[in-house]
Amino acid sequence: MLTVKSDRGEFTLDNLTDDILLWWETPYRYYKRQSQDDPNTWVWIEDDHMDFPTSAIRAP
Repeated sequence: MLTVKSDRGEFTLDNLTDDILLWWETPYRYYKRQSQDDPNTWVWIEDDHMDFPTSAIRAP
């Protein structure tokens, strides 16, 4: 999955679907993502759309 940041939000490009969705509209839970500053670093995601902090794990 690829996340694309634009002036309209952060969208996901997922090879399992043809839909382009905002990352929080996908059926996944996000805990970490690759750092924008250092591709060798993963950072925790703080998510206002969920009740917990947010590598992608498919939601049950």
